Amino acid sequence: MKYSAARTVVADTTSAEKIFESLSAVVVHRALYDCPEWGPRHKLECLDGTCTRILEEIETTLQASNSTLIWLSGSPGTGKSAIAHTIASRLKTKSKLAGTFFFRRQHKDIPGMTSLDFFAPTLAYQISKSKHLAKDPVVHSIRSDPAILDPRKPLADQIQELLVKPLQNLQVSWGHLEPKVLVIDAIDACEEGRIYELISCLSNLLQQPRIPHLHIVITGRPLHTIDDAFEAIGCEESMHRITLDDVDAAEDFRLLFKHALEKSYRIHGLERPELESDDETIVCLADRANGRFGTASMMMKFLETHDDDDDEVPYDLDEKINLMKDPGDAYLHSTQIFRFYEFVINSSENPTRAYRHLSTVVNLAEPLAILHLRKLLGSSESDLSSILVSLSPIVSVPADDSCPVKVTHKESLCKFLSRHSSSSCASQLLAQSSLRTMKSSFLRPSGLKDELQRMVPLTKIPIPGPQSDNILMVFLEFCLAPPCNKAIYGAAWYREYTQSGTGTPCCAPPSAKLCNMSEDISKAQSALKEFQAKPEFRDLHVFEVLSTLQALPKMLIIVILLAIRHAHPSASHIVNSIDGSDDESNMPPALKHFIRYVREGSERNLSSSPTLKHACQYWGWYLSQDSTVVDERLRTFLRAFWRDKLLSWFERQWYLKGLESCIAILDIAQTIDFNE
Repeated sequence: MKYSAARTVVADTTSAEKIFESLSAVVVHRALYDCPEWGPRHKLECLDGTCTRILEEIETTLQASNSTLIWLSGSPGTGKSAIAHTIASRLKTKSKLAGTFFFRRQHKDIPGMTSLDFFAPTLAYQISKSKHLAKDPVVHSIRSDPAILDPRKPLADQIQELLVKPLQNLQVSWGHLEPKVLVIDAIDACEEGRIYELISCLSNLLQQPRIPHLHIVITGRPLHTIDDAFEAIGCEESMHRITLDDVDAAEDFRLLFKHALEKSYRIHGLERPELESDDETIVCLADRANGRFGTASMMMKFLETHDDDDDEVPYDLDEKINLMKDPGDAYLHSTQIFRFYEFVINSSENPTRAYRHLSTVVNLAEPLAILHLRKLLGSSESDLSSILVSLSPIVSVPADDSCPVKVTHKESLCKFLSRHSSSSCASQLLAQSSLRTMKSSFLRPSGLKDELQRMVPLTKIPIPGPQSDNILMVFLEFCLAPPCNKAIYGAAWYREYTQSGTGTPCCAPPSAKLCNMSEDISKAQSALKEFQAKPEFRDLHVFEVLSTLQALPKMLIIVILLAIRHAHPSASHIVNSIDGSDDESNMPPALKHFIRYVREGSERNLSSSPTLKHACQYWGWYLSQDSTVVDERLRTFLRAFWRDKLLSWFERQWYLKGLESCIAILDIAQTIDFNE
């Protein structure tokens, strides 16, 4: 029987045999745990002696008198599927397995492997194949509604007709037996829009009256969608949750690699060294697995690979081991290293995406935590974490997603990835992601240009000699925060301004220590003096701001630099003159207004996330990696950002890293060709 979107699946009800043939025709056979196409059973299950505590906890829970839903949660590679295979196999041996369904995202091209189209019929098929008179009730349900097998039928209806009613008919024959169990693996691979529906239906199945005692084991990644579904359904009383990420499996990994090395030495006919679980090589390999059984399995497969006859640079076993311990080992040939990289990537659930994500991480200007990297890249890269975790021997993804992702031997990875098309796209992806992050963060237009324009008339205000020091100190006290004090401010001013012979010295006590600002101000002034805007950009607001700054007297530039450099929100807003009075009359209104403006801006700046700070600092650098922006979407986005948000970026970056940083980034950005 074939299914297509334009055709309704209807069972042939001419006989019981034909009905069962119709059911068999829609079964997703690869979703069965013991499907031969999965490969040898021993490679799918937990190695003897590993995961013992988790397996014991599950088996104990399955002895409960009440129907229970066991929710086994864990990040990619933590051993969920191996545990599911092991539990299913043990249950089958004890005649306690009712059915299994193993979703698989890497087999999404196979109908039903990532959908609920034939989920209920597949479970019904397995129940009907059991030894306890289950076939007749299933056949009877299909005879009553021949279209119940159609994937467009509501899942709740299919479960009611194909599972609940047959199970109710088995109450007598199964009722005296030990509880039966359904094992559902990787529900996170099911189409996301229907995960809630699936969990709801399975929870409801356990609550049905007059069915034999039943348990359900579900495994999956810790998705918010799944957590929200369990919370909304409210099945806490009947649910038992196990979180694999909280389990210390270090001893399991050492046992795995000890077993793998002993086997490899035996296969290669080599003298087997005496290995203990605390051997340096075993400990190092276990550490490289990064707490992921999936990664450990891939590494063990690499040990078992055989060189082709035409390999220019073959491996020996010790070289394979050294390569996994240290992919950048100077004693290894680049061909060997690159073949290892290819093996790791091709072993991931999606090699194409693996190349893309690895190129992205390698091209980061500075490491980012996975939490902030996800925010930077957005929803289009939602599989980032799971893919990077599968590359653990060459990328370290900490369990704490607030810690930076680390790349092992970045230089050799860059050379390897330069041969792949994904590398050329990575910088432009990071550039567009940075621009998008800034666009969504800069919600209000910048007022910096207007504030600086108000400061321009100050250059024409004469300051009487006796009061010039007081005006300066009033400004410094107003805009600078503790732990600096007036004496330090005065000394800093003396160093920066009056020693050049262009101003009046401030009175500073001998004990005053100079603020370490001379280098900052000197670099900013030098960068400002040397900056030249391209003619085609001079009418943009940010370049008008720079032009205004370049035209201001040195004293006022220093005041502006100091104001932004020390605009701490913790500073007192009370204006005190040098003699301790509260008189603000000596400070020009434009200066007071500017200081308040930059302080408010600095307060907003405190909420800048690491993602936004990264975007502000490196968008120009990412663009500069290619002299011409070839991606049309990026060109369009960049042109709009250049006109609409560039001044907002300039102000935020000035608060974050200083004027010199802004100018350096603009110098780079001006060289980018992003026109048609």
